[in-house]
Amino acid sequence: MKKDVRNIAKEVEEELIQIRRRLHQHPELALREVETAEIIAETLKKIPAMTVYENMAEGSGVVGILEGKKGPGKCVMVRADIDALPIEEQLDVEFRSQNPGRMHACGHDAHAAWILGTAMVLSGLREEFCGTVKFVFQPGEECGKGATALIEKDHILENPHVDAVFAAHAWPTVRAGQIGIAAKYAFGCPGGFSLKIIGKGGHGSWPYQCINPITVAMQIYSALQGVVAENIDSVEPRVISIGAIHAGDAGNIIPDTCTMNGTIRATEMSVMKQIAEEIENVTANITAMHKANYELHVNIGGAAVENDPEMIALCKASAEEILGEGNCYIIDKKHLGGENFSEYSSRVPGCYMFVGIGTDRTEGKFGLHSPIFEIAEEVLAPTAAVFANLVLNYLSGNRY
Repeated sequence: MKKDVRNIAKEVEEELIQIRRRLHQHPELALREVETAEIIAETLKKIPAMTVYENMAEGSGVVGILEGKKGPGKCVMVRADIDALPIEEQLDVEFRSQNPGRMHACGHDAHAAWILGTAMVLSGLREEFCGTVKFVFQPGEECGKGATALIEKDHILENPHVDAVFAAHAWPTVRAGQIGIAAKYAFGCPGGFSLKIIGKGGHGSWPYQCINPITVAMQIYSALQGVVAENIDSVEPRVISIGAIHAGDAGNIIPDTCTMNGTIRATEMSVMKQIAEEIENVTANITAMHKANYELHVNIGGAAVENDPEMIALCKASAEEILGEGNCYIIDKKHLGGENFSEYSSRVPGCYMFVGIGTDRTEGKFGLHSPIFEIAEEVLAPTAAVFANLVLNYLSGNRY
């Protein structure tokens, strides 16, 4: 069986590379993935015995459903995100983005390609399994959308009920040919805040007649670093990062306002709520001290992506059966990136893997969301084989 999985994946390798390149050439932003969805649906419809649903997730979601020939059984869902980013590509490749200011800089083109490959492999092995496989191509991940609509409006976790869910991300710091799996948290709780400090503008020569919102902002910025270091239990992973501060247009004019935008992350929702409260307290106290006013909006997104222990063991064993012993390993570090795969994995057991794309040539040169992000295309077919083997193991009742 493992040999069959590898052989079929190898047979479709060149097709997967071409699909990935086609998707890469036509990147589309979250919830606007029209051509992307067409390419995916077109490919799924060519796969024998595949039932295809389009216009899911209120627009560009696509779902394929495949039934095993051994009769009823459990249902496994594998998911790929499909949206691109507002980034101008800097790679000089023949299949570079044809959409100005748009790029697959987070590997979602590869995610879609290897899940399509999984569908191709499993379609050729329908005689070998019972149950159902759902192949879900989700729009809008980069803006935190898509998953909720699929669950609440399209009922993707029902009809039939999904028993387990799996996904993976192309990961630059994992070597190509290997897969890493987080021991617990693959991603953290995402959140962010926007702050407008309202002071009193005036001429730079008479600052005592003004309330300088930049001064207030700098003190708030410094105080927030203390929140992370001192106000929250040090064993809890947490982040407050300020990515944008804007004020004024001239060096001799004190502006009326200053805006600040940042991101907050943690693995526990209780810590996210504590961070939000601390941001409010710090802002209120410092603006009051300077007789300034403020407008603060804090947004807390979904839950962390927490891998199920039993599914971790299954994923690791299934990956090593394809990639070789030792080529799938457990990562103890907790990642604080955001991923709304948690909408699924908080409802049914799941696991999120990190597929290595790092090579000697690319090591240390880019991370996620980089204008020079690139995929080691030799990982596409093996990853499709890993997913197919994982699905077969789950549906066959194999546990490790």
